[in-house]
Amino acid sequence: MDFLESRAGQPQKDTVLLVLVAVGIGLRLWQYLADPSLWVDEIFVTTNILGRPMSQLLFSPLDYGQVAPLGFLWIEKLLSLSLGPSDLALRLLPAVWSLAGLAGFAGLVGLLLDGLAARVALALFAVAPPLVAYSSQVKQYSSDVAIAVLLLWLASDLSLKGLSLRRSFLAGILGAISVWFSQTAVLMLAGLGVSLILIVWRDRTQTVRHEGRALFLLLALWTASSFVAVWASLKIMTPRIYSFMHWYWAEGFLPVPAQRAIELGWPWRQFRAVVGAGGQAGLAYPFSSFYCLLILLGLLLLWPRLGARAGLVVMPAVVTLFAAIVRQYPFADRAILFLLPTFLIAIGASVEWLCRRTASWSRPLAWLVGLALVGPALYPAAAYPPPYRIEDLKRVMAYVGANRRPGDVVYVFHGARPSFGFYSADYGFRGESYVLGGCHRGDNRLYREELDRFRGQPRVWLVLTHAIPSYHERDDIVSYLDAIGVRLGDFTAPSRTAGQAPPPAEALLYDLSDQRRLGNATANSVPLIGATSQEMRFACGDDPPVVIPPRQH
Repeated sequence: MDFLESRAGQPQKDTVLLVLVAVGIGLRLWQYLADPSLWVDEIFVTTNILGRPMSQLLFSPLDYGQVAPLGFLWIEKLLSLSLGPSDLALRLLPAVWSLAGLAGFAGLVGLLLDGLAARVALALFAVAPPLVAYSSQVKQYSSDVAIAVLLLWLASDLSLKGLSLRRSFLAGILGAISVWFSQTAVLMLAGLGVSLILIVWRDRTQTVRHEGRALFLLLALWTASSFVAVWASLKIMTPRIYSFMHWYWAEGFLPVPAQRAIELGWPWRQFRAVVGAGGQAGLAYPFSSFYCLLILLGLLLLWPRLGARAGLVVMPAVVTLFAAIVRQYPFADRAILFLLPTFLIAIGASVEWLCRRTASWSRPLAWLVGLALVGPALYPAAAYPPPYRIEDLKRVMAYVGANRRPGDVVYVFHGARPSFGFYSADYGFRGESYVLGGCHRGDNRLYREELDRFRGQPRVWLVLTHAIPSYHERDDIVSYLDAIGVRLGDFTAPSRTAGQAPPPAEALLYDLSDQRRLGNATANSVPLIGATSQEMRFACGDDPPVVIPPRQH
């Protein structure tokens, strides 16, 4: 089959597409069945889901600074009640959403693209590391992507078949429901709504009256549900959480004053981070600036290919960027994961256009161009296949549980507290068998003073993860323990992603009974690497320490 074969606007019955879908399913199942540890953000969401009755879960602010769509929380609660609180049960919903997004994207590219463009876009979507990784995280990001794909497919189908009251009512109901399962669906509906208005306005001389009524019905359902969903989300968001979100996502908003945008390279830097390896949700493509330009070229190429329907693909990204400009939604990292389908469609369009242009000179050269363009984008998935793991504390706890002796002291660094507390019952740790450390970000000397209580102990375990590298928490703790004790052993469970790998989960065993070493070093005498700072006020603050209860099976 010719790799430039074109069947624009028709559903693709293509063996290559079926194979790509199968590959995507396999990667997602591989990730899901690997059953890595829940990392701290998942632990916080999960604790809310398991520890609250349904009414309190849906109508009260979530603990630990979490925000999630009400529909997502509702289904997760039902699954935990019916299937139990296991990690696999909790991750079932994200996995199903991810598979639905994959199937939906295969159908979408059949409507919007053809030939090589469709195959490239689907290949990149099927193997994209962040899409595979988030398919098994107890977070809403896989539903954000799936719903974005399904809404775009729905709007594209409407634009092809025309608006009727029946189709518009059905699409309106589906869109109205979607905002309760994905907060980013509001941005998608805004962009798609504007695009449909422009499509109808362009064809106004051919539009009959009932199509105008159908569009009004569609937009009314979308708008009403979006306003209610946004109102409900803001109603249960405390001022502290709202402030924390703006602080945490500060780089995703237009800088203040606006002139600093040029100095900081906003939003180009955020765009590059999502395409490259600049964050948790990055595609980890090499030559990220080149692929950003390829995306921009592809978005331009969609207009001659699709006409006004190209706005359906482009406008949600424009709306999201506008929301970031008015500082209402961040244009950064996993917050814009739902835009990856748009970016990958654009890359597919660019690759096909460049190959066609090259094929007019030489078909072998066109193949080389195609490989040169697609190969680096496939490299991250090939070099770093699943399973992806973040702060995989289960393996560390299993190691400590198998090797600790009666009388051993187990000290849990504050960053590991949520995960350790959650899994403690699974690995035989009772409350009196370990000591939880406090949060002292901004003054690493306090960690050392906290460890001084274990001077003289022959076996002290340090369980450590979620240490902020820029604050050198791990460096200052470990350097002090190395100075006052003898390391007897250690175990590391590395985090694994295609982009920037988070810190690992670790267990280090020390003998702190050597009086000579104890006498030669104090918490003040060993130089600190981390600087004193109070910038982490949201991370520690004056709140009580975060104590996550053990999961009850």
